[in-house]
Amino acid sequence: MPIHERLPNEIFETILQLCVGFETPVRDLSTLPLVCRRWRDIIANASFLWCTISAAEGEQALRKALQMAKNSLLNINFTKNINGTDQSKFFRLVRERVGHWDSLLVQSRRSGAALAVLPTPKPPNLRTLDVIARHNLPPPKGDTVLFGGDPAVGLKNLRLTNVPIQLTSLHLTGLKALHLEGMPFLSATGAMMVISHSPTLEILHLARLKDAALLAEPSTSHPDLVSQPPIQLAFLIKLHISALPLPFLNLLLSILAVPQLRHFNVECNVDERPAARFLAVGIQHILPILRPIAAASQGYEAVLSVWGYYIICIGELTVTMTCSSIEFSMNHFQETYDWPSSHLEIKLDDLPLHLNLHDCNPEPSYLEWFTQRKNTTKLTLYSNPWFGTSLEGIIPFLSRPTSSSPSPKWLLPQMTILVTNLVFDDRKSDIVDMIEKRHSVSPMSSAGVDGPLPTRFKQIWLTYGGRYPPGPPPMDEFLSEVVRVVGGADVYWEGKKTQRR
Repeated sequence: MPIHERLPNEIFETILQLCVGFETPVRDLSTLPLVCRRWRDIIANASFLWCTISAAEGEQALRKALQMAKNSLLNINFTKNINGTDQSKFFRLVRERVGHWDSLLVQSRRSGAALAVLPTPKPPNLRTLDVIARHNLPPPKGDTVLFGGDPAVGLKNLRLTNVPIQLTSLHLTGLKALHLEGMPFLSATGAMMVISHSPTLEILHLARLKDAALLAEPSTSHPDLVSQPPIQLAFLIKLHISALPLPFLNLLLSILAVPQLRHFNVECNVDERPAARFLAVGIQHILPILRPIAAASQGYEAVLSVWGYYIICIGELTVTMTCSSIEFSMNHFQETYDWPSSHLEIKLDDLPLHLNLHDCNPEPSYLEWFTQRKNTTKLTLYSNPWFGTSLEGIIPFLSRPTSSSPSPKWLLPQMTILVTNLVFDDRKSDIVDMIEKRHSVSPMSSAGVDGPLPTRFKQIWLTYGGRYPPGPPPMDEFLSEVVRVVGGADVYWEGKKTQRR
């Protein structure tokens, strides 16, 4: 007797739930009852498999899913799709089951179209609401009152992107996750009110709230905000703040009480301001919380991009600095790099560094600066195939000692892992040459070279960086050469380990 015939129904249903998942298309689910009679009977009663109702699959699949879901709670997913179900027909069908809505996701190009489909009044069992306008187009005048002004009692997860929605009428009090991005007309006072009325928040994400700007420091322009007591978020675990006006950002961080915080991601546009000014003012209040977050890290990552931003990741602490000038500033980066040591009491020089150059072709002096830290163990070199920079020029610098005075030195001698997509038809030999030269260096051949000699590679991760459909060209000869020169190191091509020959 086959094993699936011997399993109790409850275990069989659990296996299906774990293996099939809620995102499986209806067309695939419809084939499961064809396996055998036992499968047909189990699937007929497994209403939880059919709970995702998506407009993208067409009207026939929609009707099938609604029929099979029976009285289970539903996840409604409406995305504008030329091949999907018509908007009016889709919501006419799913509104018949509005009492069973558990989540609602609406995605559209424009905010008006996204808001037009929302029901009135609020679905009684709705716990998750995502309304996303993909383009940040000029919104209509004024906020939209959601659900006809009906309070959103029971709502636990709320995500609003580029849509003008009046939040005060929702009376949000029991939220666990809040994501507000590009919300027009949302003032600093309004944002603070929503947060303060949600003491059970576990995840908070605020991004691009331009209308939350303070005209000056809060002490002079918004005395009501300064006098506000600390906002107690005793359950907050994740805090992600991106591209907020700097005065509002500093104010927000100064009044949040987040004793359970485990993940902190902040992104700020520094322009001409010293990065230390933001880091000292904005984050000072929560430094006691950040220290244990960063202290648990076994290493850290620095991402440098030619597109005007850099990122420092230390464990679950991520600091991103952007510049409107669209150019990388090494001075800003060095200033930010020194901040963890001076304020978080972390000696970054003692931790392994993953240096990630994302379309950033730094001068050799920049690489020498990282070499002095003596802890760069992993290097990622990534160039966008369509509009990236000529990042492959870095490879020759890693193939030989520098020519700098007073004495030459090898760049990044502690590097043992290389990740790169700089594999092109005409430049593959540079990678082979670099690996071979770093592996063949010896004290006898390095007379006059200052500092440590290169460490042998342990892992090489390669992907094709050219423009191609439908896939990369044959690389067997190149990969054989790489495997030959790396010795016993592991070589990966397009994410798969290459077998030694």
